[in-house]
Amino acid sequence: MGDVYNKGDKDFDKVLNKIANRFKGKGGGPDAETLINANKHDINLGYVTLWSDNNDITNLINRSRKYILSVRDHDETVEFKMAKDGFRSCCHAFKVGK
Repeated sequence: MGDVYNKGDKDFDKVLNKIANRFKGKGGGPDAETLINANKHDINLGYVTLWSDNNDITNLINRSRKYILSVRDHDETVEFKMAKDGFRSCCHAFKVGK
């Protein structure tokens, strides 16, 4: 089911660095995807979840490392539990176009 590493674990930053290096430049094939689960129940508990199988993983680690609460490494995909404080909203993922 994948190894879980939590913020505060002894080797947490080393694990994040290894994962970031593994997915650096990996665009993925036609089935590559990144998913954000931002349901209100989880947000009220203090987190949102992100899954990916491409270089979005590296970008997330490099841009938002301090908000990563835990990571589950499934080899081909990675699941992040992110602090809600680092999450804007799904609507802010899109550029403003008027």
